[in-house]
Amino acid sequence: MIDIDLYIEQKRSIINQAIRRCLPQSGPTAVIDAFSYSLEAGGKRLRPILAIAVAETIGVEVSSAIDVACALEFIHTYSLIHDDLPAMDNSNLRRGKPTCHCVYGEAIAILAGDALLTRAFEIMAIYGMQEGREKKAIRIIAELANAAGVAGMIGGQVLDIEAEGSVPALAEIERIAMLKTGALLKAAIMSGAIVADASEKQQKSLVAYADNIGPAFQIVDDLLDYESTAETLGKPAGADEIRSKANYPALFGVIKAKIKAEELYALAVASLEDLNRPTELLGELARIMVYRNK
Repeated sequence: MIDIDLYIEQKRSIINQAIRRCLPQSGPTAVIDAFSYSLEAGGKRLRPILAIAVAETIGVEVSSAIDVACALEFIHTYSLIHDDLPAMDNSNLRRGKPTCHCVYGEAIAILAGDALLTRAFEIMAIYGMQEGREKKAIRIIAELANAAGVAGMIGGQVLDIEAEGSVPALAEIERIAMLKTGALLKAAIMSGAIVADASEKQQKSLVAYADNIGPAFQIVDDLLDYESTAETLGKPAGADEIRSKANYPALFGVIKAKIKAEELYALAVASLEDLNRPTELLGELARIMVYRNK
């Protein structure tokens, strides 16, 4: 049996150490301090842990995926800094601390987010300069760029903003969830598969896993905004309802949203049956993504 809490704690420690090594050694102090502040504020490190877990499941060491893990966390943290800005969600709390723009000002926060995004691709370019990793780096860079761009996370954010105050169809809510949150989660899973040279059959299984667990994670995130507190979440609660966000709980209610998240979780776990590798680790990660309180 896997002690998933211990696994996450150990991998989070490894990732945090690697993130510190990946911080730039030169540049204006203000922007380096700002993005270091946001990176080191904590967080679940879910996306890098997923990449590492997939790589380990397929059969390679953590060290093979650590650069990819750092790039993923840099991209994710950039997105949080920009999400919190007054022009977007206007949040003053993230990971239990004042948001980046509240501490460093809007201009530096915007530049800190930009710096994190560009640093992520610099990390992947350096990864690709290592012998035998050139083609993998190109594929992973393509995955990350697509997931973070207009066909992924940014596109989802645009749709999310445009849908505020409306009552969109279920298909539109599912599309927002798939792009806004699911795209980068899927990129993490597929990047781990690329690092580990997963077979075509294994990649197909992991795509199905990602396509179900990503939307499930977003539904739970939306539910927590309805039901939890800022103290528990480490960020403002109830903001989605105030802004009339279009999401599954708003459209169908809390009970049906929970049922939908559980259905997607079951599909995600079932999709691992064709992986032809031990699946307990990825199954446990899916479980904690859905049955969590923050």
